[in-house]
Amino acid sequence: MAAQLLIGQRRVVAYLPCVQAAVGHFRKFSSHNKPYHTEHYIVEATNTQTVWPDTNLGPFGPQDRRFPLPGLVGTNSSLQQPFKHQPHAEPDRVLPPLAVERHYQITEQFIISSEQIEADSGYLKEPPIPTPSDMLECVAQDCPHILRKDFTDLFPGHDIMEGAFTVITISQRTQHDMTGWSSQVEIERETLLATFIQGATEICDALQQAGYWADFIDPSCGKPYRGPHTNSSLFETDERYRKLGFEIEDLGCCKVIQHHLWGTHAYVGCLFTNAPLDHPVIQQMQQPHKS
Repeated sequence: MAAQLLIGQRRVVAYLPCVQAAVGHFRKFSSHNKPYHTEHYIVEATNTQTVWPDTNLGPFGPQDRRFPLPGLVGTNSSLQQPFKHQPHAEPDRVLPPLAVERHYQITEQFIISSEQIEADSGYLKEPPIPTPSDMLECVAQDCPHILRKDFTDLFPGHDIMEGAFTVITISQRTQHDMTGWSSQVEIERETLLATFIQGATEICDALQQAGYWADFIDPSCGKPYRGPHTNSSLFETDERYRKLGFEIEDLGCCKVIQHHLWGTHAYVGCLFTNAPLDHPVIQQMQQPHKS
């Protein structure tokens, strides 16, 4: 089973007949005139009256001034209101929750709310099934902040830690098994390389014309195609591809990337952009294409 970027990771999957079909779709960014704004969601608790994110979490958060002593102990002079005895009161309602209890409650609220948001947004839809004529898989994934540091060295001229950061992998199905090497395999790889660079260039042009930053990795050298020079690289057998849903097979003499459907009959390229995953154009990519 292919490795997942994160459990519940947001992703949009589309199967297309060729690279130019993907290029044609991303050109819609240039003609998309509707203003787009990312929605910000606030998770509100129904019983505990907490709001996520909660700035009061942690041992260094503000304490209740009525109980200034350790252990939430106060004196008569520090109480603003006289204590009223409440018979049959539950212990949890008498004292405020501990920091760890409050953290657990808000984390649970966030998980439940995020699952509901993803369900309402269509992120939990069943992935499409490729047809025999589909020779390309295009997957757009939302890269979480916790994994962005793995790609920061690739783009020294762009801050990928702020704002949206979407990873787009383009997998072309091959006729030959990429574990072997022959003149036919070499010719096919050269053809697929040229096809990918031309298509990725046009996709980046469409994204940049729409006001977004975009760059892609040249599979022949593992370097960003448009960005400034960097000593970092991302070859198709790099272990970071495991986080993007692929497997890396070690053959002893070399390594080869494996696609979850096509195995080693695949040629993989990667593109990065700050266009958000929930942009309408990217969301429409998962709709069935017309032959």
